[in-house]
Amino acid sequence: MMTNTSGMQLNSLNIGLNVSMIVCILSVVISTIACLLIIILIIITRNLHSSTNLLVSSTCLSTLFYLIISIMNAFVFYTASSLTDWSCRIRGYLYYFSLNIVIYSYVIQAISRLFWTVLYKHRYLLSMKCHIYLIIFKICISFLLSLSTIITKDIVFVPFKMCLVLPKYAIHEFYLLITSFIIPIVIISIIYGIIYHHTIRSTANFRQTLHGAKRDAELARNILILLGIFLFGGIPSAIYIIVSSKGEAAPSIIFLFAITTPSMAIALEKIMTIVLNRDIRQVFKLRWIKWFPYCGPSITRVQPITTNNRIINPTNIQRSQQNKTKSQNTHV
Repeated sequence: MMTNTSGMQLNSLNIGLNVSMIVCILSVVISTIACLLIIILIIITRNLHSSTNLLVSSTCLSTLFYLIISIMNAFVFYTASSLTDWSCRIRGYLYYFSLNIVIYSYVIQAISRLFWTVLYKHRYLLSMKCHIYLIIFKICISFLLSLSTIITKDIVFVPFKMCLVLPKYAIHEFYLLITSFIIPIVIISIIYGIIYHHTIRSTANFRQTLHGAKRDAELARNILILLGIFLFGGIPSAIYIIVSSKGEAAPSIIFLFAITTPSMAIALEKIMTIVLNRDIRQVFKLRWIKWFPYCGPSITRVQPITTNNRIINPTNIQRSQQNKTKSQNTHV
């Protein structure tokens, strides 16, 4: 009886792993296409050459780097590849570094929005040079925060296991959880709270207008969407770390969510970048119609009438006839 139960659990785990692998592959494909599309649009469109879109491109490049490292770790996880502890430790460090560089990309994007919304009077903060410094800061802080994974020996190679810090090292796991998830989420939440409060206060005299209420609602919606995506990608991993730190085996469903939701969250965030960013969205629509004219909306155009090399608009003809009728009635 126990053998049958364990066999059923093993089969369900294998099915869950296969499903999570399919979801991860689809998420990786969607994220890769979206990142490349955003980068290409920003490069080839002169109107998108701004400091804000520089950070968007940096986030896309960081995401591509994270996806490459995740694919490497997934290959080790789903195959019986033999590695040494040192090589596994390097892979683990690259994973945490790539994860931090993506998460702190969102932090510096929030800081940039703070510059443009609240501190816009300080022109230097809006310059391209300042935003390049933000990118350098993101890389340095991600590099330093991940050093603990390669300095310590808390990552050990185990077949069919990801090269991550083992659950028995609870302090190290909580350190990574705090620096890679909790602190960025708190910083982003505080910054967006300041931005929203400033926007509400600056439009206090126009609160009754439709434009002011619509802008406030749109800003709140965008903030909630982004925070919701961040929480969706990080909460399952946080729950898995907390449960594993207690010395208990975490349920397989939590483990599957922990390895699947980050890639899904990144794919959702890239889609929302195109949808919520007005400039990128408009350029995408124009490029789509240009590249795929048969997929665009059909436009019915009225051809003008030409007489004696003169172009006559049908609308003007109708108006002239109405004016002529009115003048005749007046004479009558």
